[in-house]
Amino acid sequence: MQERTQVIAGSLFSGDGRSPEEAILETLARFGIGALSFAKKSRIRIVPLRAGERYDAASEALARLGIDVDAWPAPPAGLFVVEERALYVRSRSPMTVAHEFGHALDCALGGGVYRSGVDPRVRANFALAEAFVTPYAATGIDEYFAECLRAYVGVNDPASSWPRATRERLRRIDPLMHEYVDAIFRTEFSQADEIYAMPEGRMSI
Repeated sequence: MQERTQVIAGSLFSGDGRSPEEAILETLARFGIGALSFAKKSRIRIVPLRAGERYDAASEALARLGIDVDAWPAPPAGLFVVEERALYVRSRSPMTVAHEFGHALDCALGGGVYRSGVDPRVRANFALAEAFVTPYAATGIDEYFAECLRAYVGVNDPASSWPRATRERLRRIDPLMHEYVDAIFRTEFSQADEIYAMPEGRMSI
């Protein structure tokens, strides 16, 4: 199972000379083979930036639109570009990779748009939440979705000052969203794994 997980996670990398990196693979594996298979089926790509590489040099969409992310006062550690279904990461920290992969799954679940922006149940959960699993989850519905997925798989950084995002914390603080995310992992992601599983332990990727 672990080998299959690593193979599918590695297949998400863009392939333009950017080899799968162990630190990123380890974080992706926390999401499980079902979520990774779903991402693969949805044509999600992972693009680790090279040392000194700008976001608009790696992303054709950002370059075309003239969006200079690196000129922002605080350039992001990672970025998901919906149009390309591509996850760009400058930092290899587990929190960054897991959070951005949460955005990638949000886009995959929405068929090319963020499900969090169009699903009335997610919108209602966000509006009704009395507390949030992390401070960043409160800043917008897309961040809410990504942080809830990160909490569900329990990916954290030791140096972070935020409360540890865990499945138990999500269940306790936001039971409605925990139920929603849990259903995704048990149904939609589980079914995706069945698509990629082949007889005699082989895979189609």
